[in-house]
Amino acid sequence: MKKCRIIAIVFVLLFAFMSVSYAELPANRIALGIQLGAKFDDAKNVFGVPERVTLEEVKSEAYGDFVETTFIYEKESIIVKFYNKDAWRIESNGQNGWTTPDGVTVGMPLKDMLDRLGKEDVKSPAENGETLYWYNHDTSSQENRGNLYVFVKGGRVSRIVIAYQ
Repeated sequence: MKKCRIIAIVFVLLFAFMSVSYAELPANRIALGIQLGAKFDDAKNVFGVPERVTLEEVKSEAYGDFVETTFIYEKESIIVKFYNKDAWRIESNGQNGWTTPDGVTVGMPLKDMLDRLGKEDVKSPAENGETLYWYNHDTSSQENRGNLYVFVKGGRVSRIVIAYQ
């Protein structure tokens, strides 16, 4: 009887620690055509000349004042935002064929997305009836390489966002 209790306690502790772990995707799996930190020319080489470019002066206590440049492609289905000249956010919100290195794309069934990425670090309701599946960056290197945010609506991937937290 004592042996069964010990085994039960070990399983409880094991599963308790497993729920705290993170997927910790390496930086090379957090990309969408380009990686975070890419320059203007990198985006143009991959996505082509943007259909539209916007500039906005941003005042931020956390990051200081900077100019946010936004490249807009394919009728706003690909959006790349730059902090000064470094990409800090890449978003795909249309079935445009762009995929993550794991092959996740907008329109993909939730089951297929989970098969490719595994269990998310955070799952929470988002805007417009979407559910957010958040995959953390690789924290073992202690460098912020960004995060992968996959939004699902109606059982299918509706948006993919790669961004710094």
